[in-house]
Amino acid sequence: MLAAEGFEDATIAASSDLDEYLINSMKQQGAKINSWGVGTRLITSSDNPSFGGVYKLAAIKNAGETEFTPKIKLSENTAKVTNPGNKTVFRIYDKETGKIRADLICLAEETFDPQQDMIIFDPIETWKKTKIEGGSYTLRELLVPVFKNGSCVYSSPSVMELQEICRREKDTLWDETKRLVNPHEVYVDLSDKLYDLKTYLLHEMSMKKI
Repeated sequence: MLAAEGFEDATIAASSDLDEYLINSMKQQGAKINSWGVGTRLITSSDNPSFGGVYKLAAIKNAGETEFTPKIKLSENTAKVTNPGNKTVFRIYDKETGKIRADLICLAEETFDPQQDMIIFDPIETWKKTKIEGGSYTLRELLVPVFKNGSCVYSSPSVMELQEICRREKDTLWDETKRLVNPHEVYVDLSDKLYDLKTYLLHEMSMKKI
């Protein structure tokens, strides 16, 4: 209607509790909207308003000791069995496409050679394992120190830098991961060494007398 009246360059903006599902539906219906004002649904989580996070002891270091002793929590619910030890997280990328292959939870002291084959394990159903061939992947450590010895060692990026980081990270997701309906999940797996440590502690705990 605007174009018919000579306003071909008119900008149409929409707002009011928009989210990805409503925007997608309106686009499929051919809505001629140029600007989407997403506010409430962007800064709140209406479909999952509470985060059920719980701290679990993973390692201890007593007075006079230099190394951490890994600990594990057992549960009848396998999803609640913790991963022991002092850990870090790496993101594994496909070398050719730059897309995410998986996130890897490993022990903090572990090092990896991307030219060597890597075996990773599902953290819950640990009999499920994947072999990633050497030379086909790259690695990036995700955890970044914020405080060390009581001092802040981190500088927060600017708003525009955060926008660029977000755009760049979205480009590493496969299309099937970004779809709104039945998206493909990004796997979060355990390293070979962490898997062995977890298996050892589970076996050790199961052998203890009650």
